[in-house]
Amino acid sequence: MHLDPTAFTDASRRRAIAVFAHNESRKILGCLEALRLSPLLPNTTCYVIANGCNDDTVAHVTEYALKAPWVRVIVLEVGDKANAWNHFVHEIAPEAESYFFTDGDCQVENGSLQQLEESLLSDKNVNAASGVPSHHNISLGIFRHDIIMHGGFAGNLYALSQDFVSRLRAQRIRLPQGLIGDDSLIGALALWNLDPSKGWNHDLARVVPTATFRYESIMWASVFDPMFYIRRLRRYSLRHFQNQLIRARIKPSGLSVLPDHIETLYLDAKNHELIPRSSLKHYIFDRWAVQAIGNARDTLMAKRTL
Repeated sequence: MHLDPTAFTDASRRRAIAVFAHNESRKILGCLEALRLSPLLPNTTCYVIANGCNDDTVAHVTEYALKAPWVRVIVLEVGDKANAWNHFVHEIAPEAESYFFTDGDCQVENGSLQQLEESLLSDKNVNAASGVPSHHNISLGIFRHDIIMHGGFAGNLYALSQDFVSRLRAQRIRLPQGLIGDDSLIGALALWNLDPSKGWNHDLARVVPTATFRYESIMWASVFDPMFYIRRLRRYSLRHFQNQLIRARIKPSGLSVLPDHIETLYLDAKNHELIPRSSLKHYIFDRWAVQAIGNARDTLMAKRTL
């Protein structure tokens, strides 16, 4: 499909960016400056959704916005990315032709927004376009190679089409609060075309190797916060089990069974769904995740008996 080169400079084309930030006071200004210099496409509004912040993230963004009219600050008390995503998509995002999503600890590299939008415009059937980690993130080389060669979805930087967002809204599809694998579910929804009874269609969600982002490595972040690495591995294990529970339920029953909160699925989780993986890389943290799920289930059951 031939693309009109003026599509990317047309001021009438509306664009919206969601930046999810939870305690990102050290990195949020770098994120916004990278967006501005990427360069920012015309007629773009950026919504920094500060969720559950107890640091100076909101103060930094508020001050930055005084000189950057394209920035809006949204403050949510709940520190939950899935809830922030729901709020953006269903409550505050304006009607736009392109919707971009990134994290407050990421820096979008030159031309990435345009490359993502070009991918969406190249085929009206494309629901989503995903960026990839930068060559500067050497530690993510394996992930970069895998996502380019085999497909995937990077929650750090992606774009959704106007039609896809409109259908998400019309069907009132929301991510379960407490969900860690938000990018996994969003990518799957795009590949399923919102119908999980079907197989994935990889033509509906494209990986764009030229749309890159960089962020601080886990090891470097651990210098500032020694427990960062441990928390990240725990979240990866919890994400693994959450994804299993969701997939097993929406494939046969459809998206209507998505709960408001992910912990609802813990109540009927079967023993075979909560078996730690045997590899040394995962076993210890999977054990922790299974225990966390059990504790959450016990708490929910206790509340129901009151």
